[in-house]
Amino acid sequence: MDKFWITKQLGGGSFGTVFEAQHRPTGEVVAVKYLRETFSSFEQCLSLPEVQSLSKLRHPNIVQLKDVIFENDSAFLVFEYMQSSLLDLMMKRRTKFTEEEVRSICFQMFQGLAYMHRNGYFHRDLKPANVLVKDGARVVKIADLGSAKEIDSPPPYTDYVTTRPYRAPEVLLRSGLYGPKVDMWAMGAIIAELFSFWPLFPGESADDQMFKICSVIGSPTWESWPEGQLLAQNLNYQFPKIGGVGLSAMIPSASRSAIQLISSLCSWDPSARPTTAEALRHPFFVGNYKIPRAIPLRQSNILPASNSLIFA
Repeated sequence: MDKFWITKQLGGGSFGTVFEAQHRPTGEVVAVKYLRETFSSFEQCLSLPEVQSLSKLRHPNIVQLKDVIFENDSAFLVFEYMQSSLLDLMMKRRTKFTEEEVRSICFQMFQGLAYMHRNGYFHRDLKPANVLVKDGARVVKIADLGSAKEIDSPPPYTDYVTTRPYRAPEVLLRSGLYGPKVDMWAMGAIIAELFSFWPLFPGESADDQMFKICSVIGSPTWESWPEGQLLAQNLNYQFPKIGGVGLSAMIPSASRSAIQLISSLCSWDPSARPTTAEALRHPFFVGNYKIPRAIPLRQSNILPASNSLIFA
């Protein structure tokens, strides 16, 4: 890490701390994530899920991992620098996003997510805090792939994934057989939040979370989601008998096409939720149908040391 000059702390959590840094030889500004976990080898650093996934995912709407450094039993992940998270941007804004701004942000997120799903990964922790932005959200990138999972990896999967307000009902009901459609549920919740600047389903516990969902979209029936009813039975859980106030009541500023998209994404039955490609073809994105291939990213000027690795 002697080639980097730490300029300030950007954030932190149970995983470790993120710093803004400058590469001394080139002046390039980057974000460095220091991981609190102790590592015994460089190979162990490379086996991290976030490193494994980002080494294979190269897309302009997915944050770029530039380097992995192993030093003094510690791991440092070096990322391209983005100005803030989407959550921070929302908290600092004095006015809500226009629908055109919401459309742009979500279209970029769906592009990154589509590439991720096509290449065999799903994120499992999509939320505004894990989306990075630059130039007032004109550039949007999905980040924090520490919970990402290979789609073809054998289940069961852990049922404690995704921050609660964005957690799909099948995960709340402890299904170990969920898949990429959990990301689509999270996208529905995020789109709604971009209009209101408030979580659509702000539950304080798993039970309260389920109640909040039912109070908005109505409780599922045996006809609408039989698999969910079976999951609930296994937990001795009974869905509250609520009709739901409807999405339009929660986000009155959203257009009809936006409500329709959110409604499809927040379907009880995962099989009823659209794929990323289907979402990008939704009328909400009229005129923005093309899903581009991954484009060449700007090459880093940072040269790897013997204990680091650049993904070129």
